[in-house]
Amino acid sequence: MLPACLAMRAARNEFWNSKDPASWSNDEKQFLLGQSPWAQEGLVRMEEEKNRRTTQGYGNNGRLGGDMPDTRPGVPPGGVRSVPIGEAPPPPPPNPDPGHPVQFRVLVRWESAKPVRLAGGPELPELTGQFYAIRLRGLPLMPPPKTKPEGVAPNPNEGMLQAIEQGSRLERKDKPGIPCAHLFTGSGVTATEVLLFFPWGADPIQVADKLVTLESQFAPFHLSVKFPLKNMMYKGELAL
Repeated sequence: MLPACLAMRAARNEFWNSKDPASWSNDEKQFLLGQSPWAQEGLVRMEEEKNRRTTQGYGNNGRLGGDMPDTRPGVPPGGVRSVPIGEAPPPPPPNPDPGHPVQFRVLVRWESAKPVRLAGGPELPELTGQFYAIRLRGLPLMPPPKTKPEGVAPNPNEGMLQAIEQGSRLERKDKPGIPCAHLFTGSGVTATEVLLFFPWGADPIQVADKLVTLESQFAPFHLSVKFPLKNMMYKGELAL
């Protein structure tokens, strides 16, 4: 219960506005990176059976097709494993019972937000222009295959990653959605994490928009996470 109490106390005090970044404790930095207004947990849910019958999915080869992946842990070779990204899966694990919805916990973090950068967020790829960068950790992707140093194995998630890039957008009320322009994956232990880039465009997100929602649809999965913009203020300015 102690970590939860510390997180709640930190959230109430909004230490990122009242304290100099150099004085942030490790616990406060971890709060910013994992439980703050810029880092929220969402659920990737599999579409219901009636919707999946009319939605194109991914076959065992990772490509678009009518053959749906097997989401049960420990499937035999040739099936698709559901593997959380980058770290141990938080309880409870995906339920293999077909009578219950299959879902995965995902951390959605605004890597481009200044408080996240000051708290020690990972380096970002250099791109020309201005972008919002959002990291997804915990997606139902497969780990990269083990190969010899001279070998180059195909990415088992190629089809899924293309669908995530094409099906992800930032939404605001009464305004056009902002589609994902670039998708990057990590390497090593972060090889299955996803980094999405959304362009600022001519109408960047403003506090007056009140709410921005990350929507990501990649058959047969759907992720939706809402971010109240009034909570994402740093030193009097919107930090995205």
